[in-house]
Amino acid sequence: MKDKPFNVIKAEYPEFYDWLKEISRFQKVEDFILPDYKNGIRVYFYTHNFRYSISIIPPKTKNKKDEGYMGCTVLDRKPIAGEDWQRGRDLPDGKYCYETWQKIKNAIIAFELVKIAKPKQGMLDKK
Repeated sequence: MKDKPFNVIKAEYPEFYDWLKEISRFQKVEDFILPDYKNGIRVYFYTHNFRYSISIIPPKTKNKKDEGYMGCTVLDRKPIAGEDWQRGRDLPDGKYCYETWQKIKNAIIAFELVKIAKPKQGMLDKK
């Protein structure tokens, strides 16, 4: 395939491309997502600390037994001090459908949230 990767994704998997718009600022998928379709369909995107990878295998038939696959992994972009490897984790996976996409999106948001420090008692009273 000599087509640009996003043209392939748009043409063959338009629903997946629409889902990617949901996590792309101003819906500009090409500005935030790196596609790879040489070994199946996989897209990568980055945050300050992590690289996310979403793999899809759409159903080949309309047979209900062939539900396809969608899954996500996350990899630390930097090793932890004293380690010479990057830690990775699995996020949700399941059949190729919007419900699985929602689980993946929710897991990414939860993964990116930073725990807040609770103010000590009395600090709020000083205002």
